[in-house]
Amino acid sequence: MSSSVLEINRKNITGWPSSRLLEFAETHTDDEELLEFILTELGRRDAPVAAASARRVAELLARCRGDGSATMPGLEILSADGRAQIEALKARLEQAERRIREAEARASTAERALATEALPSRAHGLLRRVHLADTAPAWLVDAARRAFRLRFHPDRFADPVMKERAEETFKDAEDTFRQIVATQ
Repeated sequence: MSSSVLEINRKNITGWPSSRLLEFAETHTDDEELLEFILTELGRRDAPVAAASARRVAELLARCRGDGSATMPGLEILSADGRAQIEALKARLEQAERRIREAEARASTAERALATEALPSRAHGLLRRVHLADTAPAWLVDAARRAFRLRFHPDRFADPVMKERAEETFKDAEDTFRQIVATQ
């Protein structure tokens, strides 16, 4: 690649996202100068994606140079204990990621259950419809109203079915709270 074309490419690619820079590096694995430039550019960025991309570009650069040394400049070859520690940390990380996925699934299930939870029937008193005792003071009614607004606001839900159900519940609750305030 000529130096003028390389300079034009360098000026253009400095504004690219880190993932796009990695893709470009992976398509030009034989151009050591370009890989060094991309590695330097990624090193300037402090996003996690940039750090991961920089590690991959360092690997590509090491292959391009023909040496099978460490993936990041400045890292010495690890001892067996170091490798074992890394493997243990990877296993713990995978475990933590699995627990996070499980917790997210449980939270999603709970969110769906909350979204489909209906208000009590209209046969009960107004305060009972919003889960309050008949003797609830005004400040508690206000707090419950705020809680209902936060819990059932339609903008909280991305799923159209859940959003529609939340909108119905939100409107019912607002109507009930309006009636409560009017009677107090």
